[in-house]
Amino acid sequence: MRELLDLLLCEFQKLKRKKFIQLTIGAAVLFPIPITILMARDSQTFDQLFRAGILFGDLLFLPCVLGVIASMLFLMERDNDTLKNLLVIPISKTKILFSKLGVLLGMSVLYSVVGLGASLVGGLIVGNINDVPIRLAVSALLGVFVLIATLPVIMVILVSNRSYIFSIILSFAYAVISFAISMMFGSNPEMVNYIASILPIPLIMKWCLGALPVEDALSYILPYTISLPAIIGMMALYGGAFSALSAFFYKRSEV
Repeated sequence: MRELLDLLLCEFQKLKRKKFIQLTIGAAVLFPIPITILMARDSQTFDQLFRAGILFGDLLFLPCVLGVIASMLFLMERDNDTLKNLLVIPISKTKILFSKLGVLLGMSVLYSVVGLGASLVGGLIVGNINDVPIRLAVSALLGVFVLIATLPVIMVILVSNRSYIFSIILSFAYAVISFAISMMFGSNPEMVNYIASILPIPLIMKWCLGALPVEDALSYILPYTISLPAIIGMMALYGGAFSALSAFFYKRSEV
């Protein structure tokens, strides 16, 4: 356990020097600003602002960010040829993998919670802020769920061991396709309900729409949403499967 904590601190120290991380947190703060301006102009509510922040910030932008950070964590040690030095200690590659996933989890939750803070500031502009503890819990869970939803991308980055450009393109393609299906679910849930019940990011969307207040105009979505126990069960299956596969491929990778 101590080794894993030391590895986590080591990985955080590596990323702390990267300006991209600072820009990412800055983006979480700035992202709600244009949404707030649009919402205020159209006299939208805080519920709509918060939902828009989740849709664009957590379900579209965050998977891209996690894919880029994952490529930094895994490809940086390849480019700097540092993995073999760690294995001399010795430390198992499985522990190294889970320390990197732990860093990604921390970044994901931090991004989501910081985005909530920015949305609360925007809420002062567009209308009354309510149910802050519930929204904080939803934001923290979103950070966990979105990381799990991004594990397939991380696994491909591990298996392919290719360039940063490939990893970035892969992350953006995955996020955009998942986001498009999520938007289709929002407009016509019956048409894409089956595929939205399988793919992790649209699945998160199904849970969010059921967990958060929606106006009467969106009540047609409610029969297709899923409960918290259901999303936890599904994410546990995804997380366990893709973590195991990632560990398998990472242990087999060349040093």
